[in-house]
This record gives sequence, C-alpha cells and structure tokens, in this order.
Amino acid sequence: MSASYETAIENAGWANIPLGVLRIEGPDARKWLHKIVTADVARLQTGQGTRSALLDGKGHFTAEFVLLSDADALGALVDSSARETLIGTLRRYIIREKVTVSDVSDRWACVTLIGRRAASVVERVLETRAPSSLYDWVWGHRGTNATRVVRSARARVPAYDLMTPVSGVPELRAALGDVPEISEQMLETLRIEAGLPRWGIDVDETTLALEIPDVMQIRVDQGCYVGQEVVARIVHRGHVNRHLRGLQIEADVAPMRGEAIEFEGAVVGQVTSAARSPMLGSIALGYVRRQVEPGAQVQLSGAPARVVELPFPMTAILR
Repeated sequence: MSASYETAIENAGWANIPLGVLRIEGPDARKWLHKIVTADVARLQTGQGTRSALLDGKGHFTAEFVLLSDADALGALVDSSARETLIGTLRRYIIREKVTVSDVSDRWACVTLIGRRAASVVERVLETRAPSSLYDWVWGHRGTNATRVVRSARARVPAYDLMTPVSGVPELRAALGDVPEISEQMLETLRIEAGLPRWGIDVDETTLALEIPDVMQIRVDQGCYVGQEVVARIVHRGHVNRHLRGLQIEADVAPMRGEAIEFEGAVVGQVTSAARSPMLGSIALGYVRRQVEPGAQVQLSGAPARVVELPFPMTAILR
C-alpha cells in the first residue's frame, strides 16, 4: 500500500533509504576527526549528532554525511554513492594517529519514518521516546534487535531514520503494520519542498560549501580543518558567485535537470531537481548567480518563476 501525500504529511509513512555506514574508532578518533571535518566533533556527546562535510583544500565538497557520537566510537551515515570516496579520503588522512575507519554498511539497513505522527509510531514499535533535536539519536528495541533511532531531515515534517541490523528488517516491517510505504517519487517531492540538497543531484565535488543553504554545521573561525581557510576567506573577504535557491514556477511544468534559468534574456543558472508538489505546485531547486536576488522573476521552460530562499516560505505553502 502506497502512502498518499496527505498521509505522509499528517500521519506517517515509511521508506527504505540506501546509506553507507562507517564506524570511526580508536583513542585518537575524536580529536583527529575534529581537525578534518567541518563539524565541531569535540563537543558532540553520546546520543548527539550533526550533519557535517569533508571538504578539499579549495573549499569544495568531498562528501557530506550525518555524524553520530557514541561512547566508544563515531558513526557516519553517508549517501551510498559517496561512501567509497569518504572512506578512502578519511583513511588517507590517518598518518600516525590511532584511528580505524571501518565500512559496516552491509550490517545495517535504514528504514525512515516521515510524518507528523512518526514519533508515535517510533514509540509504539521500538518502545523508546523519539529524539526531539535534529540528528540526536536513541536506542530502541524490537525483539532481540537494537535499533538506533536518528532524528533526520527528510521533509518539512518530522522524520526518523531507523538504523536496524539487516536481519531485523523483516520483523521491523511487520511491526509497522498498516503504516504505508512512501514512494521514491514522493520522497523526492518532500525533500525538494524542504529545500534539502541531495548528494550527486544538487551538490557534488564541484560545489563550494557556502553555495548551499545552511543545512549542515560548518565552522568558520573555530579551529582548523581541511578547507577551513577558504571558507573563512569567503565569509570575511569575499563571496560565492552562485547560490542554491528555490524556484516557484507559475505554470504546470516540471523542468529537467540541467535546464537553463534565464533572467532578463541571459542564462543565470541551471535546475538541479524539480517536482510537482500537491501543496506548492511546480517547484525546483537550482543554482542562480548571486546578482539574481530572492524575489526576482526568471524564466524556466518558457514559464515565469520566482526565486525564493530555501526552504520554500510558508506563505508559498499556504497560498
């Protein structure tokens, strides 16, 4: 049974999310990682998490991921397409430090729950209180299987990633009972509505850290990590030339990825992803040159569109 849009928003639905899972451990792991990635790893306590990134020396993304802190290790949840790159790059930064980076992706599966009633489903199925702060996590249990419940960002409504052992997936799915499945297309619609960039689609190795919305922890002046000098220089003395923006399209069209965004007869950017939202109508994400400010009218597929900051404003949702 597939979830309707209204069910996915007002109640709850589930979906499988392919993720790479890394385990980072050792006496030097926390201090070492703090010097490499954009997040403030040193301050993370057990049960806390954050969205972080690994940059190159020029301030471009190498990978972005959710970082989780446990008592004896750190975990990284990364898009499957970036898993090998993240593992290989992290391992190259290990010189004399006592750190081990392990790929444990084949042990874990991610079932995400999305909707205003998703927290109550978590509590019923896994007998634990769902975490309230973004990327914090708790342990839940179903039978003999321990499941890590992570508050995640997948829509404008609450979402929880249930990281469960692969062997425990059938039991978890059975326990969800009549909670409907969310289709891949609807997952994309919910993501785009929330203005959340997706790795390999809206953000990749050519993207500068400051070109996307503020969806992850990027230290500017605190500490020193790979690419930090470039980030600080952009913030204090310069600017990026483009920004990822929302596009509210004033026609029933769905532009293709890579389609040109035009302003006053000139190409000023391109679309990265698009959807037909039951609530917002036709919307898209795309990179737009910084000179084209939010509120500007542009052209997409021959139709007028308005540039907006992300996430899409509530006034657009309530129109």
